[in-house]
Amino acid sequence: MKTRIFLALLALGIVFAGGAARADEPLAAGRDVTFHRGNDAYLHGHYADAVSAYEQVAALGLRSVDLFYNLGNAYLKSGQLGPAIYNYERALELDPGQEDAQFNLKAARAEAQKKAEDRLVGGDGTPMWQRAVAPYSVGTLGWLFFGLYGLLFTVLIVLHFVQPGFLRVGLWASFAFLMIGTGVAAALFGGRLYLANRVAQAVVLPDSVQIKDGPDANYTSSFSVHAGLRVRVTEKDQDWARVRLSNGLEGWLRERDLGRL
Repeated sequence: MKTRIFLALLALGIVFAGGAARADEPLAAGRDVTFHRGNDAYLHGHYADAVSAYEQVAALGLRSVDLFYNLGNAYLKSGQLGPAIYNYERALELDPGQEDAQFNLKAARAEAQKKAEDRLVGGDGTPMWQRAVAPYSVGTLGWLFFGLYGLLFTVLIVLHFVQPGFLRVGLWASFAFLMIGTGVAAALFGGRLYLANRVAQAVVLPDSVQIKDGPDANYTSSFSVHAGLRVRVTEKDQDWARVRLSNGLEGWLRERDLGRL
């Protein structure tokens, strides 16, 4: 049974929709006990204990929409916006249509931007092609593409047997529309695959962190970034990562300050 809880952050003046007692997916025995211990801690207002329990489950390798969503809520109630945003993003990576996670992510990002000391023009933006494909899973776009491709092939076969006339004209019109739709679906599917497999993305975890000119603390700080900012990881050097913002700015920060997606 799902439970919906509205989370009121009185100090921030924001109401976040969602719930912490979600257990839709079967968990192994040990994970299940720890997961429900986290739910119980959350419902009793022990948010640090809830975070600890959920992180123990995540450390066992479980990838679950409910786990990441609950973990985001627990971090949010603990006042840790970066980790909260990171876990909402992880939930949406698994299920882009999870409305509670979408709502809480939007509200948490807005609060993080209000608190941010950095004012990077375009730093919070996302490339248009990523915005186009991100709301859909690879599986959804894959089924869409192959479904349209199958219909296209079917219409082509039927055209081979239909005599000239209105029906044939209608079938050719359908074929043309299916060609366009299949092309669009193929582009979206390819873009989503590329985003999932070739674009290393991460979320900034601290409230504010300085970006260095090189992979060492002794390098000059170029600029700072705030919690929840999504960045692209382009290079790794030991425990440092080179990141690129959507506005083209690049620099280095420690891996521990990033939540990898």
